[in-house]
Amino acid sequence: MLLIVAALASLPVSSADDLTVVRLPIILHQHYWESPFGTESNSPLTGTLLQRAGELGVTWARFNRLNWRKVQPTEGGSYDWSVLSSFEEELRAARQAGITPIVLVQHSPTWATINDPFETDCGAIRTDKFGAFAAFMQAAVLRYSQPEFNVHYWELFNEPDVDPTLVPPNSVFGCWGDIDDPYYGGQHYGEMLKVVTPAIKAADPGARVMFGGLLLAHPVPRPDEGHPELFLEGALSVGAAPYFDILAYHAYPSYVGGEFDYDLFNNPWQGWGGWTVGKARFLRQSMAKYGVDRPLFLNETALGCHEAYYACNPPDQNFFEAQADYLVRTFSRARSEGVTGFIWYTLDGPGWRNTGLLDGSYNPRPSYRAYQHLIARQNYSRFEARVDYGSDVEAYSFLLSQSRVHVLWSTDAAPDLITVPQAQFLAAYDRDGAPLTPTPVGSDYQFTVGFSPIYLELRR
Repeated sequence: MLLIVAALASLPVSSADDLTVVRLPIILHQHYWESPFGTESNSPLTGTLLQRAGELGVTWARFNRLNWRKVQPTEGGSYDWSVLSSFEEELRAARQAGITPIVLVQHSPTWATINDPFETDCGAIRTDKFGAFAAFMQAAVLRYSQPEFNVHYWELFNEPDVDPTLVPPNSVFGCWGDIDDPYYGGQHYGEMLKVVTPAIKAADPGARVMFGGLLLAHPVPRPDEGHPELFLEGALSVGAAPYFDILAYHAYPSYVGGEFDYDLFNNPWQGWGGWTVGKARFLRQSMAKYGVDRPLFLNETALGCHEAYYACNPPDQNFFEAQADYLVRTFSRARSEGVTGFIWYTLDGPGWRNTGLLDGSYNPRPSYRAYQHLIARQNYSRFEARVDYGSDVEAYSFLLSQSRVHVLWSTDAAPDLITVPQAQFLAAYDRDGAPLTPTPVGSDYQFTVGFSPIYLELRR
């Protein structure tokens, strides 16, 4: 806890009264901007769905489509790329739309997996089959790094820190976990990276390898659950750090009703700073033990509505509003923590636990509108500082070339009054982009800040 307090104390904070901001060393590139904003869809990202992605403004898309088992069902057999024809159409369409794909590799053939205690294609690959997997990945990279498809980001398995005994066979999880291993199977995963990543880089020197997005359910061990929190350390302990470029992780709080900060409270990561920031701090601490520093990418997140909760059958409007608030809060906090990218799961709806930004007919939900406006306000920006508008308001400043944008919200359900100098004020918007009219108070403008975030655009 002392480490957490020290980390919070070190964050740059400014006074909203005079808008004097403690500056960070920031370089705004005039001709280059790598947006952190993305999404993932279960349905093919073509047609209307691709159009919605373009209107949203995302520039990343995660594709859970590359199935090794389907491409090479027989050991030693040739690769049948025809089974991925629909996926290839998606990649062509994404390229035309200017969207950068992240391709997730999943589902290994059972002739290559450990299959203990039962046969499953989501289990860890046997050591003697690492070479076969490396050959497959090299062939895939050679094919899909071509300009026709333009794939240069590769994620090796989904939530590998899950033991296969905890999920059904052939699960969507990565299932490299070993509940009886001190590092939960992380060393075995690390040894795989040491064999496979060189094959990927040989095929495409510009390729970027993502450590499989970690579920990271909790920061401390629990009885009879092993040590999934040590999976990353296991990989690092065998020298796997040079064999991945980006460290991915996931965060999924559940809605329980009411205006509540689901990212921060009532979860295993509360003491670390919440689901999103807390996991980032934990992962950085784990890497620091081995002298490692890698960019963090939140490549799956959403606020879900659990079927067991009465308000989720079907979910009420309060849930969808809370989901939209969660998105703005979470992404703004994560950017302040240096997280380099975000994938909202999912774009298409209704989605797992109603996490879709769109409904089942591809109509925008409140989370879509909130995400769209967040991208519009924060595009081409760099995080500058936390801003002090009072103890009951949380606020972050993002620097643009000609102005700065503050995103802020009340930390409780009660509204708060804040003021900004009229001489600094340019515009104000609610969470979804509707203009806000300020109240003049002397030489200042006054605003009411509620639980739902608002944006202030100010002169630099």
